[in-house]
Amino acid sequence: MRVINVIEVVDNKVNGMESFGIEEEQFSADVVREAEEAFYAKAVENGFSEDRNDIAEHIENGYWENGDYAVMIVWSDI
Repeated sequence: MRVINVIEVVDNKVNGMESFGIEEEQFSADVVREAEEAFYAKAVENGFSEDRNDIAEHIENGYWENGDYAVMIVWSDI
């Protein structure tokens, strides 16, 4: 099983994590989209004000930060 984790960090401490599991038989594009939307929503809540299309670069890098806040998107296998 693969898992996409959206992790929030404040002052270098994990503040929250939301995980999205991808089962073998599940259509993964839906889960990826859901995880990316969570990443985007958390960034907007914490000051992301660029054009929505600009979030793709941050998602690809797996990281966005604003001051002492950061949100990451990380893939893992379990």
